[in-house]
Amino acid sequence: MKKVTYLILTISLISSSVLAQNSNAAQPELDSGTIEQQFDYIINKSTKYKDFQLIRKASILKVKAHALDSVKVIRTELNSSKKSAIDAKNSAKKLSTEVKNLNAQIESISKDVDSISFIGMPLSKSGYNSFVWIIIAALFGGLATFILLFKKGHVTTKNAQTDLGKINTEFESFRKKALLKEQETMRKLQDEINKHSH
Repeated sequence: MKKVTYLILTISLISSSVLAQNSNAAQPELDSGTIEQQFDYIINKSTKYKDFQLIRKASILKVKAHALDSVKVIRTELNSSKKSAIDAKNSAKKLSTEVKNLNAQIESISKDVDSISFIGMPLSKSGYNSFVWIIIAALFGGLATFILLFKKGHVTTKNAQTDLGKINTEFESFRKKALLKEQETMRKLQDEINKHSH
């Protein structure tokens, strides 16, 4: 009887071992799907004994390997994301520095554009425009004064020329009169000389 029991026990172990190998080989569901789906598959296909779930060691090792692979991929992606975040942060700092430099250059250029150097002094455009308009107004004022003085001088010159013409006319008239008187006086004198000489 003992031999028969050993024989049955040996046959049952061999058959369960063969069945286990067959069932391990034929589990394509563990090679695809998400980790959650693989765990669900193992739980559904495992046998229950009271409050316990009997799971094949090969199945749980396969799911463990898949889980570890997933964790490795996630860690690699996380490290890559961290590196990308650091690169992005450094790039943002670099860009921020470049923006500050460009803003400083723009401000400097704006000051240069808004100011004009006049006789070595920097003036703002509005100050320069005011200064130029003051000079233009002063030049127009000077021109107006010159024109008024010129007209006044021209009127005075015309009056002086008119007076000079009158004086010249009077002088010519006086000269003619004086010449006539002189000629008369000379005739009289000649007449007197002629009277005395005869």
